[in-house]
Amino acid sequence: KDMTENTQGLVNIGKLILAFAKVNRVTFHEDGITPESDTDHTVMVSVCAGALAQKLYPDLDLGLVAQFAIVHDLVETYCGDVDSFGITEEDRVSKEEKEHKAFLRIQLEFKDQFPWIPEMIEKYESLNTREARFVKTVDKCMTKITHILNGGTYFKNRGLSKDEMWSDYQTMVRDAEVKYGKEFPEIIALIDELIVEARIKTYGV
Repeated sequence: KDMTENTQGLVNIGKLILAFAKVNRVTFHEDGITPESDTDHTVMVSVCAGALAQKLYPDLDLGLVAQFAIVHDLVETYCGDVDSFGITEEDRVSKEEKEHKAFLRIQLEFKDQFPWIPEMIEKYESLNTREARFVKTVDKCMTKITHILNGGTYFKNRGLSKDEMWSDYQTMVRDAEVKYGKEFPEIIALIDELIVEARIKTYGV
């Protein structure tokens, strides 16, 4: 007999997440060879965001933080991960358009069966809660963690100089600070510290 709606919906979620797991990011595992997957990244963001929220910002809703962290990159299932290092404004607009189309596809697939999925993505993307802005700020710590653990493989592979790496990251952090991170100076300070450590691990200085 045919599966019930909820059973079929769970199978559809399973299919979505397995596809999500096949999306590789531009960052690497500690071996400097294995690409970091979107699911690796999502679990890292989720655990870090929960731990940091409880320790530094106990006023935040931990449940909401965890929910936003879990769905924060889910649209990449259908549009992939874009390397944002040194990204042009034109490429940024294109990235946002592709992500919006991917969101609409997820919305179409799940709005009737399990609306929590598109609803949480939409709430996260709107950045109109402190919890969403917090997760987006914490997300900026993640690539630096992988760079530290693998000795800057990404920068070495791209042949980037220390100055190029430093300049782009400073721009990115200040941009994040202005757009959504200014409520969380402790997280911005963590990002700055991680960048310094990533530079040392990559270039020795």
